Amino acid sequence: MELKTESESAQSIITDAEMLAILRHDLHKIRITGALKHRAALQGELARRADGTAAWMSRNFLREKFQKQLYRKSLIFPMRNVTNSRTLANLQRLEAAHLFQESDPLKLHTAILHSKLLNLYAEAHRFPYTSLKYHILLTCALYYNFKLGFGLKDLYLCENPPSESPFQVIYRDASREWAILPQCPSKGLSKLYPKFYTTWDRRKDQSIGGEHRTFAELLSTIGSWSVALATLEEFIALYA
Repeated sequence: MELKTESESAQSIITDAEMLAILRHDLHKIRITGALKHRAALQGELARRADGTAAWMSRNFLREKFQKQLYRKSLIFPMRNVTNSRTLANLQRLEAAHLFQESDPLKLHTAILHSKLLNLYAEAHRFPYTSLKYHILLTCALYYNFKLGFGLKDLYLCENPPSESPFQVIYRDASREWAILPQCPSKGLSKLYPKFYTTWDRRKDQSIGGEHRTFAELLSTIGSWSVALATLEEFIALYA
């Protein structure tokens, strides 16, 4: 089975195997048994470009040279910034391994998008506030758009946009869905910039404001995309 893009301008055919490889490329960071090493997991220059761009967009926030924990540090839940027991860590690793056994890329993408577990893991041990979950989703969205021939300079962060491809979605909660698209519809937020706060501060609509204005200001201080999205998920869950 092959997945054809729904965009009228799409000329490429993106296979299930490609998308599964993108979605599974960082299993070694959770230390899942049998996970491919990084270079072997990402086949092709375009996949490595998407991964490298996503990492570049996230590893620009609170670097800690000697951090070696698997788990992500939280900006708004400091009580969670402790080392989990080995037993719990092993159980969570088994749960993550089971999640990634899904062989339908659309179903796997949806599972990642809604997974609370994956947001517990850091994407880079020297950047412990980064989120593995949102790095994977960013890599997927960038790869999909790069495959269509668009570059970073062509992309926008859009809120609740008309449906194009699920693989372009990077965040979802009960009130909003954010996607990275090559055009900005009427409900678009902003042009995509390497630093999250640049995109956030230039947004056209007040997505989060009112009683949450303080949190909106916090997002204006975060350069990392995966940190910002991970923090947004926690904040929304807190006030749900």
